[in-house]
Amino acid sequence: QVLSGPGAERHLQRLRQAALAAGEPLPEIFLDPAYAQATHFRLCTLQVRSREGTWPLRGPLVPDGY
Repeated sequence: QVLSGPGAERHLQRLRQAALAAGEPLPEIFLDPAYAQATHFRLCTLQVRSREGTWPLRGPLVPDGY
């Protein structure tokens, strides 16, 4: 289920992107320090599914990440 993208963090990410794309001011939740901390992933591990199989990927998402 997580791989298909229904998680709460992805929903919030899409709402944030929609506001930015529309030129709207960001809702207050996205300006809250707790939101910034909750979405600052220093360690990134993910995988990409394809017809050929699943490929693990690693790489920093944030400047101080690894």
